[in-house]
Amino acid sequence: MDSTITWTLGNTDATAEANLARISQWWSSLAGQEILWQQRPIFEGSDRNAINWSKQALDETFVIQGSSLRGITLYWFKPDSPDERNISVGYLQLDLFNQQLDILSSSGKNYQLRITLPKIVYQKIQITDPQFGSIIQSNGEAVLLFRDEKQRLEIQVDLSASNTDTLKRKFLAQDSN
Repeated sequence: MDSTITWTLGNTDATAEANLARISQWWSSLAGQEILWQQRPIFEGSDRNAINWSKQALDETFVIQGSSLRGITLYWFKPDSPDERNISVGYLQLDLFNQQLDILSSSGKNYQLRITLPKIVYQKIQITDPQFGSIIQSNGEAVLLFRDEKQRLEIQVDLSASNTDTLKRKFLAQDSN
């Protein structure tokens, strides 16, 4: 699974709507969590990949509240502030591995925002009653394959021989209870 999800205003690619929905889900899930909010200037012709994202004095860490995406606008509240804040976006790039969202405004693109969840978060995939299969190789290693037709999701799990034995023991222990 690709860990980077990108959405650009005006993109008519078949995946654009799904990408925006996944980013919206991540943004909404931030509510009540501590985030690192960073803003950096960008200049025409500059390489956005070369931005220095090391912590600087104006960077903020706070618990974000009420985070939601409506249309192409991100909304949120800062602690101890009754005012809902927002930014209309023209570009979003979510890095699931590093749990960070890069944002370019749709109005003027002279700055870039980066919102980071500063704790380690594991991606969670839940599939219910999937199709599955397995192959145990002659060296004891195994390949497990799970497929969810509704989500069009396929998960392959490669197990070492020792993990295969551990899994077998755990299943047998459950069977005897």
